[in-house]
Amino acid sequence: MVKNGFILMMCFLYILHAFFPNDSLMYVLSLIALCVFLFSILKVGRIPRIIGLILVIAGVFINFSQGKGVVENLEGLIKNLPLLTLILLVPLLAIPLKVSGYFASAHYYMTEWKHDSKKAFFGLSGLLALISPVLNMGSVRMVHEMANQLKFHPVILGKSYFIGFSTAMLWSPYYASIALVLFYVNAQVADYILVGLLFALVQLCVGNLLFRNWAKKQAIENPVEAEVPIGRSDSTHKKNILKLGSILMLLILSLLLLENVTGLSMILLVSLISLLFPPLWALVRRMWKEIYRESIQYTRSLSTNMNNEIVLFLSAGLFGTALTTTAFADWLQYFLVGVSQVSLYYFVFVVIFTVFILAFVGIHQIIVIPILAMQLSPEMIGTTPVVLALIFIMAWAISAVLSPLNAINLLVSNIVKQNGITVGFRWNGVYILSMIVVGTSIIYILELFK
Repeated sequence: MVKNGFILMMCFLYILHAFFPNDSLMYVLSLIALCVFLFSILKVGRIPRIIGLILVIAGVFINFSQGKGVVENLEGLIKNLPLLTLILLVPLLAIPLKVSGYFASAHYYMTEWKHDSKKAFFGLSGLLALISPVLNMGSVRMVHEMANQLKFHPVILGKSYFIGFSTAMLWSPYYASIALVLFYVNAQVADYILVGLLFALVQLCVGNLLFRNWAKKQAIENPVEAEVPIGRSDSTHKKNILKLGSILMLLILSLLLLENVTGLSMILLVSLISLLFPPLWALVRRMWKEIYRESIQYTRSLSTNMNNEIVLFLSAGLFGTALTTTAFADWLQYFLVGVSQVSLYYFVFVVIFTVFILAFVGIHQIIVIPILAMQLSPEMIGTTPVVLALIFIMAWAISAVLSPLNAINLLVSNIVKQNGITVGFRWNGVYILSMIVVGTSIIYILELFK
């Protein structure tokens, strides 16, 4: 409970510091972040602990070797704190939707479509594409709670979960991938979101078409008879699904409006909405007891479910900040700019390949992409912030699906009882190739009209 209190205090102080910046508050925030890091690194697995310690030790060594002191190290430690706060608070958005019964209506349709593999696949991938933009990885666990009862074929689950989830990674401002990349390339969400949403919709269609073609050859049937749910009419379930979609779209639109009106960063706005949405829902719907009960469960889960994110985000911020002033950073910048001058499309493939290879051996995108992004500006490679953002976001999504050490790959692999290589490459390799083709095509079109 002590650690949970420190985590929540860290999030609140970040928001407070964003509105009232001062050195004293920054030092307090840095010290609390350090305590949270130390608490978390004792609880993570061996690989994240090793990576986190290496990054912190290397970052501190680089800073001290360049004459920087304790203050600079603490500032580096909280470099990625805005993104970490977003990750920690976004699950609060799921609480009102869960207690209001909207996901029960989704379960109704999953049961109805169970024996038609194409409809089942569309339902699973579509539902994930709908709720993942706000609920992040929690959406996969939530959907699987329904799908697991219906005994879907493992391949249907493995393909639909990745396709539905990956589309959200391409456009949602509630995702760390989007927030981090736009933060580092200095692009506005309002400028990027339509491009990302188009990319996501195309990928959802392509993923379903690829599954239809695959299903024809495999002739997959689901073995267990589905029971038709009772208790609510079909019209009630339709209304609930429409309400769910409308609420999620209103959340997205409210973010874009607030960003335009207030000038505040998208990361700060998402964090604020995540905090305010549950109590406002409880006030309007008079569901105080339900919201309170789920909020307590969420608070208790912080100390067990978020250790990896805390360690990687904080250590990567310190290391990435320290690295920007080294000779290696200069060399990396020279290399990437040189590749982009030969061809922007060579640059695209170099970034994708670099992020993928490092993710494949366990170095998370949250470490790699900031290091790459800190060395570049759109002007250096002769493109726009939106195109540069799209390149990094595409690299993040691709490596997340393919890397057997990435969180979403690990989650889905455990669900379907297959290794990460099988689920990533064999089941979704063609889909990833389609993502590269579609993403590169969108970049080509954007370059024509820049």
